[in-house]
Amino acid sequence: RVAYFVDVFANYNDPQIAEATVAVLRHHGIQVYVPPGQWSCGMASLAMGDVETARELAEANLRVLGDLVRDGFRIVCSEPTAALMLSHDYMNLIEDPVARLVAENTVELTAYLGELHDRGRLRTDFRPLNVSIGHHVPCHLKALGGVPRAAQLLSLIPGCRVHEIDIGCSGMAGTYGLKRRNYWTSLEAGRPMIDELRRPRVLFGTAECSSCRMQMEEGAGKRALHPVQYLALAYGLMPEIEQRLRSPLRGRTLP
Repeated sequence: RVAYFVDVFANYNDPQIAEATVAVLRHHGIQVYVPPGQWSCGMASLAMGDVETARELAEANLRVLGDLVRDGFRIVCSEPTAALMLSHDYMNLIEDPVARLVAENTVELTAYLGELHDRGRLRTDFRPLNVSIGHHVPCHLKALGGVPRAAQLLSLIPGCRVHEIDIGCSGMAGTYGLKRRNYWTSLEAGRPMIDELRRPRVLFGTAECSSCRMQMEEGAGKRALHPVQYLALAYGLMPEIEQRLRSPLRGRTLP
């Protein structure tokens, strides 16, 4: 049994990520519970120096998640930033045994699916997906430790060619790149990653981090989805994702 911590981006900006997460987990016979009463993980507040708001959000989430962990649930996050907050920063914000309990039972989604694969429990009833995908490894995923698993998982899909892009930060740096005054600086910081994504051998992009994917689409002009969305498509659970891949992106790209 897992409790899915949705966080802000999948809740408000791209609910299809949350839908794909639940669909893929249930495809493996896993009981998924999305607890009501969960708030933002608090990273945006913490990054801006608003420690008190971050602490209030942490306390609210721990009241919900602590009881679930005691009942035998494991917390799964599709957003690496949320997983990092729950498993690391909450213990620094709050001196409470519940914070450590939640931290010890929180896992990022692709790491969880990788665990299933290691135990021979990951389903491989994939439909062919003849695409080439560039996978960017986000900074917060690296901070969680362990070996990134998304590229390995996507490579299990017949016809899917995965090129791992691990040459630095995307340059978005959370909300930094969303500010008008930081726009070009952010894109220049992410240029090595963007240049790799713009190569003809890569058709689409992917990254676990939502801000990284925004940067990938803005800089390279190519559709970038969460790894779980490609998995949901290949499992035949969400065929509507194919239409999203076919829809062209419009907007500015880095020259």
